[in-house]
Amino acid sequence: MSYRFSAKPYRRPLRAPLRTAHGLWAEREGLIVRLEDGNGRVGYGEVAPLPWFGTETLSEAQEICGKFGATVEGEVLDAVPARFGCVRFALAQARMQPAKVAASSRLPVAGLLPAGREALAALPAKVEAGYLSFKWKVAVGAVDDELGIFDDLLAALPAYAKLRLDANGGWDRRQAAKWLERCAERPVEFVEQPVKPGDEAALLGLATDYPVTLALDESVTDLSSARRWQGKGWGGVFVIKPALTGPLDELVAWAGETKADVVLSSAIETALGRAAILRTALTQPLTNRALGFGVGDIFGDRRWDGPFLGPVLDGSWVNDVNPEDLWTALS
Repeated sequence: MSYRFSAKPYRRPLRAPLRTAHGLWAEREGLIVRLEDGNGRVGYGEVAPLPWFGTETLSEAQEICGKFGATVEGEVLDAVPARFGCVRFALAQARMQPAKVAASSRLPVAGLLPAGREALAALPAKVEAGYLSFKWKVAVGAVDDELGIFDDLLAALPAYAKLRLDANGGWDRRQAAKWLERCAERPVEFVEQPVKPGDEAALLGLATDYPVTLALDESVTDLSSARRWQGKGWGGVFVIKPALTGPLDELVAWAGETKADVVLSSAIETALGRAAILRTALTQPLTNRALGFGVGDIFGDRRWDGPFLGPVLDGSWVNDVNPEDLWTALS
């Protein structure tokens, strides 16, 4: 099948920059792609690369899209190499036939806490809103300082709630061990990417040495990496950012085949990319854990953020996202 193809770049400042072990993240860049088939059906997809996370760069994505021309055959779209997962995600999204999701479909969402001591100020409002699990970015400040804040957070955390820690690979093995000793027998759901993805021996050793569930994130940018870790016997969590890994049907097939313990996580994509991911989460048995999409109004604009998303996702959220709004906003 032939498609009319077009793409537009976007650059959006974040309403409040995110502090992570990778540094300060102040804006989001990507592409919105549009495909129109011979029957006049129009679909949109989002390319949201994170090159520091291991994906293709925005320039590489633009180069690929620039080669398609105004008209492109489906076979050419299918032939985009696997390493360009963000482009493949967007093209597959634009070719999907999105179905309405029942508003009664519901999944829990984890709330994102700011890094550092600001987390203590942010926690009460999120508890009051009804979140049952929380994600806190660590490895941003000094270990001992953050451990003190960690103790204070746990003291303020309701008995029914759980805390996820995300180090973004920012600790060495000694620092990670110190944290995991403190986390043992505490209400920590899992510790995400404690050391750099290249230090595989440390990741496997830490998973064996401590009774704390560990999760891979930067280590599993694509599904081939996730399969490789499964081959190593990894028994922990896989934090998957679907906007980076390629077509959603491939993610569904992998999760169903391997029964992996999956957390779906945002790559700070816009509402357009997020809606495709969350629609799939609501209609496919991908995860039993709270979704990592509690990022709040990250852009401060409903066209880009989508409807307000609180502690529970339901079908009305994805049904209310209009991709044409974003496309028109880029005109």
